[in-house]
Amino acid sequence: MYRRNEDCDECCDPENPKIIQYDDIVDATQRIRPYVANTPIVAAHSQREFGIYIHYKLEFMQKPGSFKGRGILNALQLLPADKKKLGVVMASSGNEALALSYHASKMNIPVIVILPISIPIAKIQRCHIYGAKVIMQGSNLQEAQKYARALAKDKGLTYINGRDHPHILAGYGSMALEILETTPCLDALIVPVGSGGLAAATATVVKHLKPSVLIYGVQPEKMPTFFNSLESDEPVSLPLQTNMADAISVNNVGSNAYATVKPLLDKMLLVKEDWIARAMLHLLEREKFIVEGAGACPLAAIMGNLVPELKLKNVVCILSGGNVDNILLNRCMERGLASEGRLVKFRVGVRNDPVSKSKLLSLIASGGYNIHRHFQDNSWTNGTEYFVEMKIVCEAKGLAHALELKRTIERAYPCTAVFENEPFNDKRTCPCHTKKIT
Repeated sequence: MYRRNEDCDECCDPENPKIIQYDDIVDATQRIRPYVANTPIVAAHSQREFGIYIHYKLEFMQKPGSFKGRGILNALQLLPADKKKLGVVMASSGNEALALSYHASKMNIPVIVILPISIPIAKIQRCHIYGAKVIMQGSNLQEAQKYARALAKDKGLTYINGRDHPHILAGYGSMALEILETTPCLDALIVPVGSGGLAAATATVVKHLKPSVLIYGVQPEKMPTFFNSLESDEPVSLPLQTNMADAISVNNVGSNAYATVKPLLDKMLLVKEDWIARAMLHLLEREKFIVEGAGACPLAAIMGNLVPELKLKNVVCILSGGNVDNILLNRCMERGLASEGRLVKFRVGVRNDPVSKSKLLSLIASGGYNIHRHFQDNSWTNGTEYFVEMKIVCEAKGLAHALELKRTIERAYPCTAVFENEPFNDKRTCPCHTKKIT
């Protein structure tokens, strides 16, 4: 059950939510259009592969690295002059802080951003570079918001709820207007969903101008906050679980966003982490786009075959951001490769002599596999004979090639071979969840 808490204010009151209006979005678009990029919409290279005419809205090309600047800029421009002079406080899980720091620096508005302690160092450094004062506080966004509101009250600053303020949501809607201008034959839009602001703004525009276009929301299965809220028919709160789509992993839905989008959303989807990783990998390898986990969720839904009804339809996937740090990106890429059977991890015991070790490596090489990394544990023994345990990660061509490696190693070492990650099935659909909104 959702409870009113300290991060709510008169603009984001769960007991009195504000419905975002189309006219507000039009006004916001005219206000911010000179200062934000009209990001390209490009056709996917893999349309034939999926049987869907996929197009990508490249919001990661915005200067701060995500769509968040659209809403931030609108909110900043609507501040009275005296409030601008005093400054703004905002709590963020990363992307809002980057957008606020960037645009406020252009407008000479003092900024304090409150970040949870789990935020990647790269995002913290970028906020500093843009000139913001950064305070690390709280283990999650909800705790950071509580601190930000208290600080704003104490210092006389303006607190802006970066995920649910009506001015923020109105700015987000500018993206939907651009999409409809560029893609007149649109059949469906797939939108990443965290607290629901982007989905609310997008649906408001699309259902006003072209009601036949389907609006699908998608979020990670590990943090189904919005999905569960729709299931419960009221906003709910969930404990935070870390996952690859950190930008849309939130404890609570936005009260304004939820009230706005609930009657407009056609379907809500959940995707597993493996499919988010596959989507990130696909975008990097096939499209040459570096996209964060949240931005890859729409493609993950398509790759997981959650939207078969969109075959032969014109679909826009919103790639909402690209602010992923190098360590997490590397982890996601390896997870994606492992999920596709292109990285195979196993361990095997061999006698501790050069001939036995050479035989194992020759067996791997003869099958056309490349050793990605390996580690030798010399202290492992079995009975009276001394063995070493070889821990190996191999590159394979795909699932079938990985299966053949598994069979080969297990035949040669039936007693000591153990495969630690086994994506060894040919099920190409995602065992995820959908909710059709009625």
